[in-house]
Amino acid sequence: MNHHDSSIADHSVAVAYYSYKVAMVLRLRKRLPELIRGALLHDFFFYDWRIERPRSGRLHGFDHPQEAFENALHVYGDITTIERDIILRHMWPLTLVPPRYSESMIVSLVDKVVSLGESWNTIKAGKGLGVLK
Repeated sequence: MNHHDSSIADHSVAVAYYSYKVAMVLRLRKRLPELIRGALLHDFFFYDWRIERPRSGRLHGFDHPQEAFENALHVYGDITTIERDIILRHMWPLTLVPPRYSESMIVSLVDKVVSLGESWNTIKAGKGLGVLK
């Protein structure tokens, strides 16, 4: 499934990788497995956000974190408090409640940087923003 100029899977792996790199630089090694798992699951939704909406029927940017969390819980069961916070708060400040943990803040910021890079690549390739088909 597309996400900017890559797949959701590629996007999530990139967010997990760069979040890991940032955590290592900041010496935040204690909860690396949760950071990586949360980053991999932060966009765990199953629709094309450019033409469809989340199950709630509301706007993707505001509601896909909840849908991603529900999907992760349904598929994987045990989601830790930190993983939950990463998934639900990665769209902050659109989601009004800020991330509670440093791992959540890292994923939120890295997600924005990776998304900007993907959007820039789409623009450079002459495809517009890739937001609307």
